[in-house]
Amino acid sequence: MIKKIIFIIMIITLSISFFNAVEQIEPYKRETTKDYFIENSVQEVASKNIVTGIYLDYRFFDTIFEASILLVTVSGILYMSRFEDF
Repeated sequence: MIKKIIFIIMIITLSISFFNAVEQIEPYKRETTKDYFIENSVQEVASKNIVTGIYLDYRFFDTIFEASILLVTVSGILYMSRFEDF
């Protein structure tokens, strides 16, 4: 029972984190992505290489959420494979 509650709390926490991150993206939707990266990447990331700046700074949240989803999925599969009455 405790594991189910912890699992539900993890899902709720990930959902809240995701929606908070999406709200921070709203101001940038007005511009085209290409123009935004070309104009602002050097000032925001302090990297002269735009591709490096995109991967290491702008796509950081995407990578974190992908890793979180993978962790939750693997944990769920391991839990269900150990306990057949789930």
